[in-house]
Amino acid sequence: MTTTRRLLLKHQQLTLLIGMAVLWLCGWHSLCSASDAGVMNTPPTTVAETQPATTAPAAVSIQAGDQGFRLYRGGQPYFIKGVGGRRYLQMAAQAGANSVRTWGAHDAGDLLGRAHGYGMTVTLGIWLSHTASDYLDPDYRRRIIDEIQQSLDQYKNHPALLMWALGNEINLEGAGTPEAWQFVDELARLIKAQDPHHPVITVISFDDVTADRVAAYAPHLDALGINAYGTLSKVRAMIDASRFKGPYLVTEWGVDGHWEAERTVWGRPIEPTSQQKVDFHLQRYAQGILANSDRCIGSYVFLWGQKQERTPTWYSMFIEQLPGLDRPAAACATVDAMQYSWSGGWPTNRAPEVGRMTIDDQFAGGGVTFTPGQPFVASVEAVDPENDGLRFVWQMMAEPITLSTGGAYEPQPEALGDMIAEDIGKLHLTAPDNAGEYRLFVYVLDTDGRVGTANVPFQVGLSLPPEPAAATSPASGG
Repeated sequence: MTTTRRLLLKHQQLTLLIGMAVLWLCGWHSLCSASDAGVMNTPPTTVAETQPATTAPAAVSIQAGDQGFRLYRGGQPYFIKGVGGRRYLQMAAQAGANSVRTWGAHDAGDLLGRAHGYGMTVTLGIWLSHTASDYLDPDYRRRIIDEIQQSLDQYKNHPALLMWALGNEINLEGAGTPEAWQFVDELARLIKAQDPHHPVITVISFDDVTADRVAAYAPHLDALGINAYGTLSKVRAMIDASRFKGPYLVTEWGVDGHWEAERTVWGRPIEPTSQQKVDFHLQRYAQGILANSDRCIGSYVFLWGQKQERTPTWYSMFIEQLPGLDRPAAACATVDAMQYSWSGGWPTNRAPEVGRMTIDDQFAGGGVTFTPGQPFVASVEAVDPENDGLRFVWQMMAEPITLSTGGAYEPQPEALGDMIAEDIGKLHLTAPDNAGEYRLFVYVLDTDGRVGTANVPFQVGLSLPPEPAAATSPASGG
C-alpha cells in the first residue's frame, strides 16, 4: 500500500464529508470559471457587457509638464492601476483597478467589451517573436503587419482601448536585435498613422542595454513598458541612466521571481508565504511605482489569476478548484494588498494571514530531507483579521520536471492523492515511498472566499538533478 493511500485511510473520516463537495465543485467550475461570477457572490456578466461598445473613444495622450510625464484620457489625468490577466475583472474594478493588460490580441473584442462594462481600459498586446531570425524574414514581417492591420480595423475606436503594446520581452531570448527594434518602430509608425488617439509602447524585461537600443532604433514609441520583479527598486535608476528619455510604465511586477529567490540546498526555489507577499506588494507599489510618478505613468500587477510556474501559487493572485470552496476561485491576500494600494483602504473582509510553515520544526531553507515512508509533522501559523473560522487544505505534489522559460506553459504536477482538509494548522504525514523532490502546500481558507498560502519543499532519499539557476527567467504571459 502506498504512502498516499495510507494517509488517505488515516484521514478518511476527516475527508468523507468534503469528497462529494469536491466532485460538485469540479463540475461547477467548468461552467463558471470563464466569468467573474462567484468570486464575490455577485451577478454574472451580462450579455450586454460583452457586446461591442458604441460609445465614442476617449483620446489618450502622454504629456510632459513641470511635474513630469502624465497620461491623459479624455482630457483627464489617468494613472494606470492595472492587472495582468483576463479574468475576475469585476473584482479588479471593485478593488480599485482601472485597466487590464494583455500579451496578445486573441479574443480582444470580448475582453474590451467586458472591461468597458466594468469601467476599465485595456492595454492591448501584440505578440512578437522571440526568435531573432524572424525579423529578417519578409513573410513573418508581412504576417505581423497584416495582424496589426486587422486589429486596427477592429479595435482602434473601441472606448476601452488605452494603448497598444508591441511585443513582450523579445530581448529575453536574443531577439532584441537592431533589426527587431527597427521593425517595432515600423509597426509603431503604422499604428500611429491610423490611430493617433492611443499611445504605442513596447515591453521589455529589466535591461539597461535594451532600453538604449529601444531609444536608438524605435524612436516613435510613446513610452517603454518594463517587467520587473525583484529589480523593481532599480528600474528608475536604470531608466534615468539610459538613453531612453521618455515615460515608462511597469507592465509586470509582484513578488520576487522564482529565478531571484533563495533556494534549497538541492536547487529548488523557496516561495514566500502569502503574508510575505503582502508586504512585498505594499512596499513595492509605494516605493517602486507611486514614488516615481513623475516619470512612471502606472503599472500592471502580475498575475490577476492563477498559473503554474514552479508552483501553482507563486505568482497567482487567485486559487481555483479547492475542496470546501463554495465558489470557483478564492482571492489571495495579495488582492487585499492591491485594494489598499489602489484605493487607500482594506476590504471589509481580508484574507487569512499566514505566517511561518514548518515541517518537523524546519523551515523551507533548512534542507528538509526524509527517508521513504518516514513520518513527519507539518504545521502552519495563521490568523484571520476578522476572526473568521478557518479551514486548512493540505496538498502534496512532486516538484515539476518540465520547466518553462519566459512564462511559457508549464504542466502542473498531479497531487499525490486527494486534498485533505482539517480545522487545525497541524498535520501528521508520512513521506512518499519513492525517492525524489516534493513540496507540501497549505491553503488557509476563511468563510468569505479568501485564502492564504504557504509551502515547504522537501526531498526523499536521493534527489533529482537540481533545477539550474537562471539569471533571468521572467514569469510573463497571463
